[in-house]
Amino acid sequence: MAANVLTMGNGKSDKDEKKGTQEKLESFMMRNRVPLLALLGCLVLVAVVLCVVFGVGDLNRRKDLAALDAIEFTYTKGIDGLSDADIVARQDAALAGLNGYLGKKGIAGARAAMLAADIYFQRKDWAAGKDSYLKAAAAGEKFYTAAICYYNAGVCAEELGDNQAAASCYETAAGKEDFYLAPHALFNLGRISEALSDFAKAKESYQKIIDTYSGDEFTKLAHSRLIALKAAGKVD
Repeated sequence: MAANVLTMGNGKSDKDEKKGTQEKLESFMMRNRVPLLALLGCLVLVAVVLCVVFGVGDLNRRKDLAALDAIEFTYTKGIDGLSDADIVARQDAALAGLNGYLGKKGIAGARAAMLAADIYFQRKDWAAGKDSYLKAAAAGEKFYTAAICYYNAGVCAEELGDNQAAASCYETAAGKEDFYLAPHALFNLGRISEALSDFAKAKESYQKIIDTYSGDEFTKLAHSRLIALKAAGKVD
């Protein structure tokens, strides 16, 4: 017996339907082969451009980091045995070399700004140090170094007597994920908040240390400050 052939509602077999679809597709491809080839060429060109851009970007980043390595090495090599005048000369040379990298974003900009900030910090140039640490944080906001930069900017702000800026920097540093100095930053925030007579903020900061960092050395200090504030009637 001959096998039954399944047919579609219009009387065509599956085989005929597939053949018709294939012919339509081939016809479409032939009619539009120029636009399609042009589109394909554009896609290939975009892929090549992206590879070149990212490749050049990576090469430039490596060159920047190598240059920063050289600046730092020249600055720090044997510095412990130098006179104060020679150290200042080294610092001046390093700062001059860093100028071309301070406006950059990403790791090169962050590293250049941090090295400049460290030099200013050693010189006790607190204003320049604070500004440079904040630039380093902004250049690498997602890097783990951002928290350190905000913390150090807070130290510089305190040295300048700018408690409002110091409190802001410490709070930002403490809010960064996995910052190892977060309890210290929070304690500094609490201490400065007391100096600013913002006792509610001080209580909040001390309580966060107690609730979050129970095993830290600053926990006992936070407890002591809370007790003192309550005894003085500053907080409930």
